Amino acid sequence: MPAAPDPGRRSVRLLAAARFASSGGSQAAQVALAYEVYERTSSAAWVSASLVASAGVVGLLGPISGRLSDRLDRRRLMVASEVAGAVGWAMVLLADAPITLVLAALLATAANAPFRSASAASVPNLVRSEHLSWANGTIATATNAAMVVGPLVGGAVIGALGARAVFGLNAMTFLVSALVIGRMTGTFAEPRPTEGAPAPSTWREVLRDRRRAGLYAVTALSFGAFGITLVADLPLVDGFGGGSIGYALLTTLWGTGAVLGSMLAGRLPAGRERVALIAGTAAMAVSIGSISIMPTLAAAIAVGTVGGLGSGIAFAPWFSLLQRATADDQRGTAFAIAETMEQSSFIAGMVLAGAVVGPLGAQATYLLPGALLLAATAVAVRLDRLWDVASCPTPRSLDAPVPG
Repeated sequence: MPAAPDPGRRSVRLLAAARFASSGGSQAAQVALAYEVYERTSSAAWVSASLVASAGVVGLLGPISGRLSDRLDRRRLMVASEVAGAVGWAMVLLADAPITLVLAALLATAANAPFRSASAASVPNLVRSEHLSWANGTIATATNAAMVVGPLVGGAVIGALGARAVFGLNAMTFLVSALVIGRMTGTFAEPRPTEGAPAPSTWREVLRDRRRAGLYAVTALSFGAFGITLVADLPLVDGFGGGSIGYALLTTLWGTGAVLGSMLAGRLPAGRERVALIAGTAAMAVSIGSISIMPTLAAAIAVGTVGGLGSGIAFAPWFSLLQRATADDQRGTAFAIAETMEQSSFIAGMVLAGAVVGPLGAQATYLLPGALLLAATAVAVRLDRLWDVASCPTPRSLDAPVPG
């Protein structure tokens, strides 16, 4: 007999749609905020402050986000986070001076911070175990697509209506996301004991597991590499004389590759997740490192697209592996730790690139992220040898019927 349909698939599709809406709006708003701040200050330092406020601050709130995700109703927390994000970006819309714009964006981003850990912790409870790769691939595809579409929409709206219109649009996308999440059904967490509940998991307890520590090392090294490339991309294009069109192609085709990669990752059986993590990370290492010797911008863009494909193939399985390796009552904390490590490494990579792009040259700088990603690949290979799927905690809800 064919397997019974999994009712949780509908909720995963709704979560993916919500992620596309609010992530796309946030990407557009980051572009608009940087544009507005630069127009008022002509200062790269202020632009950096706006980027940290609209994205990087999330990593600083990991301890709070993880605890909320593991102790509160996760669906309600997701809805509340999206509504809080909408209110925060409405405040940005009303702000005027650069300092108030940046502070309002920081508050909006902080208010929405618990969403990612709550949503990632919920997914294994929504679908059966054999559908976990599909679920994470679907959500990753929507998120990657938002990262491609969002900046394009943001740039178009800035040109037509101004940056303020993008802030208002972003607030609306958060509200749309909250409404969509409110329609999700199913189990979002295992039942918590009403009495004698254990104390919330500490970071030390979560990090003690060698599989999780390995997964964190892979993502920290990868995001450090991404921080370097973010800074080096524009000087690279400028050195080749590619102009704004070349820069747009470099970034957009990376994102397009990531969308395709996450779609492929969604088709993986559970037993191939570790292989995909290794292969995708290796593809990123080779492609990004090889930009350092590409003779033309077109060649650099082509290998960069392969790197985007590798990122999509690697990171959807990464989510599945961390979910499988973590008990439900620790899962929110586990993803909050990941976010803190990612953002910290990303910022460190940007700082490092700022110091070395000048002396090394933009193109040679790509050897550094290539080396970091090779190190991440080595960690993933080591992790594969340590892994024992049978020992992974599996939520009861994965094997039980999922409420519709």
